[in-house]
Order: sequence, then C-alpha cells, then structure tokens
Amino acid sequence: MSSSIPDDPGVRAPIEPSIIGPGISETSATKPARVSMPFIAGTALLAVCGLIAALRQEAWEYPVLRVLNANAGRWALLDRTVHALTTRDLVEGVVFVALLWYLWFHTTDTDIRARLLTGTLAASLAGVSSRLLQIGLPTHLRPLHTQALGFIPPIGVEPDALNHFNSFPSDHGAIYFGLALVIHRIHPRLGIFAFTWAMIVNMARIYDGYHFPSDVLGSIGLGMLVVSLFENRWCQQVARRVLAFEQTRRPEFYALAFVITYQVATLFDDVRQIGRGFASVLLHHDPFGGG
Repeated sequence: MSSSIPDDPGVRAPIEPSIIGPGISETSATKPARVSMPFIAGTALLAVCGLIAALRQEAWEYPVLRVLNANAGRWALLDRTVHALTTRDLVEGVVFVALLWYLWFHTTDTDIRARLLTGTLAASLAGVSSRLLQIGLPTHLRPLHTQALGFIPPIGVEPDALNHFNSFPSDHGAIYFGLALVIHRIHPRLGIFAFTWAMIVNMARIYDGYHFPSDVLGSIGLGMLVVSLFENRWCQQVARRVLAFEQTRRPEFYALAFVITYQVATLFDDVRQIGRGFASVLLHHDPFGGG
C-alpha cells in the first residue's frame, strides 16, 4: 500500500481505506466491540483459577509440575532453550510489540490505530494489575520455592530467583495474552500466532518453576478482562485525540512511542528497577521483585 507522508509535520496525511487482514474491512473495524462476553469470560476464568490456586493446587497442579519437572537437568539443550524463552526480551515482549508496529504501519485508518493505542495501554495495565495482585494476595509461592513440591531447578535457573511473593497471576501472561487479544481483534491470523507464542512463552515459565498452570490461565482471564474494559467509545475518543497529536507532531509522537513500546517489550523493567531503588531506600525493603 502506497502512502505519501508529508515532510511538513503540520500537514495532515491523507487517510486511506484500511486493509488490515483477511476478513477485516474498514466497516467491521469501526464496529463497537462487545464488552460483555470477554469481560464475563475473563472474570470467570480469573476467579476459577484463583480458587484452584487457593484450594486445589496440591491435588490438581502438583502432579502436572512433577511430570514437567521430571525432565529437568537431563538435557542441557532443552533446559537452555526453555530458559531463553523466559529471560530474553527478543523472544518475549519484542515479538508482540513488533506485531503491534506492523499493524500500525499497515494502515492509516484512525479507528484501528485508536484501538491499537487503547489496547496496548489496557494490556500494560493488566500487567500492573497482576503485579498488584501478586503483592496483595496470600495465595502461594512459586513452584521453584515450594518445598512440598520438591522442584528441581532446570539448568540455568537460579534457585533463589523471584523469591519475593506469590505468583498468581502471571504478569508476563497478563500483558502478552492481553496484547494477543488486541492483535486478534484487528488481524485474526496474526492474533492466533500471538496467542500461540504467548502460550509457548508462558509454558516455558511453568517449566522453569516460575508459575503454576493456574497462574498462567488466570493471567489470560485478567488480560481479557482489562482489555475489554477499554473497548468503549470514551477510550476511543481519547485515543483519537492522541492520533491528532501524531498528525501534527510526528517526531515527538514517534519518539515517545518508541520509548513506551520499548518499556512494554521489556515489561517496564527499567521503570521497575528505578522504583525498586527508591522503594528500598524509603521503605527499607524491596516490594517490587518478582515476575
């Protein structure tokens, strides 16, 4: 698709009809999203997984972890490969951010770009919500630190990693599955890939002992819940105002967009490290560890 972008940042670029992906037209993209079903499904999934984590974890989840952990330490290549999926931003958040940028430059349709903006913000807030729940809920330690489970750390996993607070729900999962839902709303085929990759990355976190299955499934529900809350007319109107800034102040907009999406890709690691530093000084302990 050819599009002329003016050299003068004060000139508004022409808006072309969008062709996002198979089965996605400009008309269908501008239809208001139904909030009720994703909200209800996400809330139910989060609640059910929370109950499993609190009441049935030993009976239902310990056997699954023991099966996965039986292979730990046997094949260095397997352990190293899986561990790379949990520690390298290039194969984690960068994948989802790259898909968002692809969809952004694949169209100039304002409605679709507005949905990308609100969806990215919503998925990020899902991750923040997950971290707050991890700090506030007294559910369980991570498998890596659960003595009753007898978990053997795979090769490359530090035994003391993330030993700060409970693991429900996964903040990685909340952001990645939230972004996958945003991508799927706009481009179903890319969305299926995004969901699949999010599941692979989060399964790797289960294998490494960072999460129970209920942590990951609960994060899917949380991501659905928060993203659905932002699919409303008011959020779209705010996003269109941001897009007006993009049309008139392109250098500033894309500089900020780069910084923000970089933080999303790294799960705001730099921001968290700065926050941990201040918190450790002010509170005399670190409340922001974990993952």
